[in-house]
Order: sequence, then C-alpha cells, then structure tokens
Amino acid sequence: MKAFQMLFVLLLAAAAEDQSLHFGKCPRPPVQQDFNVAKYMGTWYEIEKHPALFEKGTCNQATYSLLSDGTVKVLNAELLSNGKMNSIKGVAKVKHSTQPAILDVSFFKAKINERPIIGILAQNSRYLPPNSTGYIASAYVKFLESGGARVVPIMDNQGAEEYKRLFNSINGVLLPGGAANITSSGYQRASKIFYELAIEANKRGDYFPVWGTCLGYEQLTVLTSGEKLLTRTNTSGVSLPLLFTKEAKQSRMFKSFPAELMEALASEPLTENSHRWSVSVLSHNTNKDLKKFYKVLSTNTDGEIEFVSTVEAYDYPIYGTQWHPEKNAFQWRRPCISHSPSAVMTTFYMAQFFVNEARKNFHTFESEKEERSALIYNYNPVHSPPNSDFEQKYIF
Repeated sequence: MKAFQMLFVLLLAAAAEDQSLHFGKCPRPPVQQDFNVAKYMGTWYEIEKHPALFEKGTCNQATYSLLSDGTVKVLNAELLSNGKMNSIKGVAKVKHSTQPAILDVSFFKAKINERPIIGILAQNSRYLPPNSTGYIASAYVKFLESGGARVVPIMDNQGAEEYKRLFNSINGVLLPGGAANITSSGYQRASKIFYELAIEANKRGDYFPVWGTCLGYEQLTVLTSGEKLLTRTNTSGVSLPLLFTKEAKQSRMFKSFPAELMEALASEPLTENSHRWSVSVLSHNTNKDLKKFYKVLSTNTDGEIEFVSTVEAYDYPIYGTQWHPEKNAFQWRRPCISHSPSAVMTTFYMAQFFVNEARKNFHTFESEKEERSALIYNYNPVHSPPNSDFEQKYIF
C-alpha cells in the first residue's frame, strides 16, 4: 500500500503558525509541552483557514481515534460542490518519543481492503436449545466466505455502545432471513442501530454497505419507511426467474454480471423464495420514502400480486433481495432450490459483489487479539435435525 507522508504538528501554543507561504526555511512553531494525545480524540471542525491546495470542498472536518498500539486513526472529510463527501484515511504516529506532540501522518491512497470482515446478525428462535441466545444459518457464512470475506456474528441482545464499537471494527453487515419480529425484537433493534450508523457513516464519506436477505430486506423497508408495508403472497418454497427492470443492467449490483448469467436469471427459475409476505410493487411505488430511497432492480409475481424482489439504494450502499442468493450453493434440503451451474454462479456473483462493496470500507478492530476473538471461527456449526430447512446452524 502506497502512502504519502506529511508532518502533522499539533499547534497548541499561544502563537501558532498557519498555512501561509514563507520565503526561506520552513518555520518551526512551538508545540504543547506535556502533551496528552487522548484529550484531542474526536471530531474537529474547520472554522477558518488560509487556502490549501489539497482541500477542494467546504465543511472540512478531521476525526481522530486512538488505537490500542498508541497510534491515531485519522479520517479527514470535506463536502464537495456536487453534494458528495470526499474523504481520506490515514494513521498518525509519534515521530520522536521526546516530542509526543509531533506526529507523522500516512494518508493511504489504496482503495481496496484485502481482509474484509462482515457482520451477520443472529436472531433468537423458540426452536433453539435451552439457554441459547441466537443462531445464524451457516449458508450465510459460507456465502460471504465464498466472496473472500471473514464473518463476525452479531448478537441481537447487546447494548448500543457495543454495537457502535463493533460497527467501527467491521466492513459491512448482513441482515439474514428468518422469522424475527421486524417491528419489535432484538433483531429489529440491532438492525435499526446498524442501519442508522451506516447512514451516518456514508454521509460523512465512510463507505459502509448493508445487505438484507428476505426478512432482512423486509426489515430494511420498515427502517426506511417507518411502516410495515407487507402483503401476503403465495411465495413459500418456490424458485422464480427475475423480472428485471430497465435500471438493472446498469445498477451497481448487476452491471458486472456476465450477459449469459443475466439472461439465465431472467429466463430460468434460479432465485429461491421462502417468504409468505412481500412488499408489493404498488406499496413500494405509493410510499414516498421507499420510492425515493430504493431503486427497484427486479420484481416477481405469485400469479396475482407483483412484488419487489431486488433493490439497491440510490445514494447509499444498501441492498436487499426478497429471494435467497446463498441457498443455491449451500442448501440442499428443499427440492425447489436450483443447483444448476447458472444458479450456483448466481450465488458467487452476488457474494463477490457484496464483499467487494465491503472492501471499500477500512474499519478495523483495535488489535489482532480482539479481531480473532470476534470471528465466527470461535464457534462450531451443528448439523440441523431432519425437519430443519438448514443443513447447519451456528447456535450461540
């Protein structure tokens, strides 16, 4: 990873130099003695400045976060004239131990995270063993791993501060299908916190993707609209071809799919549906919040009601499928699930797309030890009983 260096000096003396030009040698402004870096963590806002070539926008701000090794995570952001946030990340380190108020900052130009970690939200169920707090179907874990990500389970009974800490450590979140209550449950509460944190982060230029599958997509629609807009449909245990909208081929989600795969998705029953409730196209189009926030990429019908099956947000990396992309490659118990080459290819292209979205985020755990203790490798999946739809589950 290439970086360029600049000297980051905390000018906390009474007479501080600014960014104005000087002839001759660079000035050496005094710095604060007995400097305590922890006191300066947080977000700093620019009030007034001399022109700087590297700043092109307004509302400039810098966020400093102290890491466990004593270095400082730096996020500089500005608002551009087109309304988008521009940001750059870096790490600040003390240059000499005798001068703790002088730090070297490396601002990274690389745009790809090669070690993405995505959180999957667990949920409770009355079918779990006694004293269990939640589960995750292993197909979701395999789905993300097949795209090149590692997984952290997110329990649905944690406090807001723990969710915020975890949000700042992972690179994306997946809200899985299931049977949780999407208006009042631990699943709903945790989803709401991560959704709102993602919206706030993306607004300030911190790219953080969110994915909802089946119930997860339905949860996203509630969080966006503030309403439960579901209609009963006959769509439990059926695979369907996608009815693509005209926006689909140029969408972020599908634009890199091979033409033959897009044709197969449109003509063959490759997408498995396991839901009894859907967001009808009518409900989507008549709700101003949903219509403004989400671009519909595909629809389906149960023969009577046309419902939304794939969406992506216009202005945020937030995605939803009413169908299950993870099942084609990793679930074998339902005869309706297609395992054709095109169906399995769909699983991997969808996984690769979302994981690549997560690669654009650079959140990290504060230490390798903390990262290791959070990963799902600390848990063992169990073989599900014959009456379960899942081959394996992680039970917590």
